[in-house]
Amino acid sequence: MTRRFAFWNAIATLVAVALLFLFVSPSGSAPEWARFLARQHPAIVHLPIGFLLFGALLALFRRWQKEGTPGPTEKAALLMGGWGAVAAAAAGSWLVQMGAFPADALQWHRALGFVIPLAAAGTLLLSLEDWPRPFQGIAWTILIGSIFLGGHLGGEMTHGEGYSGEYAPGILQSVMSEAPSLTTRFDLSSPEATTVYEGIVAPILQARCTSCHGEGRTKGGLDLSTPDAITAHETDSEDDPLITWGEPESSLLIQRVMLPAEHRRAMPPSLDARPISHADVELLKWWVASESAFEGMISDADRPDAIERLLTAYGMGDIQTGVFALDLPEPDTTVIRNVTTWGITLSRVAADLPLLEWTGSNTTPLYNLQDVNQIAPNIIAMDLSGGNAQDLQLERVADFPHLTSLDLSRTDITGSTLGELTQLQYLTRLNLYGTQVDDAALEHLAGFPALESVYLWQTNVTEEGVARLRDAL
Repeated sequence: MTRRFAFWNAIATLVAVALLFLFVSPSGSAPEWARFLARQHPAIVHLPIGFLLFGALLALFRRWQKEGTPGPTEKAALLMGGWGAVAAAAAGSWLVQMGAFPADALQWHRALGFVIPLAAAGTLLLSLEDWPRPFQGIAWTILIGSIFLGGHLGGEMTHGEGYSGEYAPGILQSVMSEAPSLTTRFDLSSPEATTVYEGIVAPILQARCTSCHGEGRTKGGLDLSTPDAITAHETDSEDDPLITWGEPESSLLIQRVMLPAEHRRAMPPSLDARPISHADVELLKWWVASESAFEGMISDADRPDAIERLLTAYGMGDIQTGVFALDLPEPDTTVIRNVTTWGITLSRVAADLPLLEWTGSNTTPLYNLQDVNQIAPNIIAMDLSGGNAQDLQLERVADFPHLTSLDLSRTDITGSTLGELTQLQYLTRLNLYGTQVDDAALEHLAGFPALESVYLWQTNVTEEGVARLRDAL
């Protein structure tokens, strides 16, 4: 093999790579004959890797023997490995047109697929031109480095992030990258301010679908990259609609991702990319079933136990709702001390929350609001049981806007002024045991927006009154 041959081999390789780069667009559609070759990419790519690594070993042995120019076997390994890499790049370019692969990894993997044949041709040329050893060493480094990095990215694309370095020694983990943390996959840090679509669904579609069905590339005419694009396809299918809110089983999107990987209509297509995981399918089904669409917040969506466990695994903590989600200031300790002098106990609900529970039957401080109005927003539970609370005093109770629990049991109230409390939008529990309330008093409770439990033992309420209240709520 002459220097002239190596020179024209480098030119021919450059032309072949340029043609692949210019005429095989990643967003295009592979012709039928190219689809067969594309599917052979995993087999084709291993042949040039073997040739080139074998050539590298021969080069190392030659350096160790202090020989100057490569022998015929080393030159043949570089030549066959280089053109084998061209074939692998061609098959890979068509495979890109068929599969749904992570965009970032795909871009670098494809680029390295073009670098490897060029580096092989350049290494052969530099070796025969007898360039100084440092230049030859640089060429070999680029070639072998591209092979290992390209293989690493290929593994990440087909088997998931962190695949290549999963079992690497600790010293290599930072270089080869660890598997991504579950807690960073979805945006679950602020579920009360993040929609189900933006925080969970969009990342799934971006990772598994939009490389084929996204902006600039809409295979089958389907675009899943934005809410508007998805909405536009909701009713344009010849089969079932793309999405039928509340009915995952009737939604074509869910049907396709649930098909066995071997099915011809399964998405992503078999062999083109990894199937969507069972966890992601369950999250997509939940999104459709919950009817959250594109505006529903994670915190507001009904979350079955299975979904709650999934979201917890992905890093979502307890969702604070109601008064626990309010941003309240710390209660004034001076006021707390003044109130306790009236025989009232004020205790924290939790050490890290500025919320208080009121215990004590004395209602005198309710009239002394110049003292307690500063901490009234912090009080979420009030126990006035067995004390001197009367109907006229209930209007004062309404000045505690964040009450969730109110205990008026064994007091003298008849319930005639319970309507004064309807502005307590967080009140979920009301204890009226042992009072003189009757059916007429219960009618006031129909206007309580959050009421869940009412205790009525030993009152004048009838079963009919209870039934009417249940119907009203």
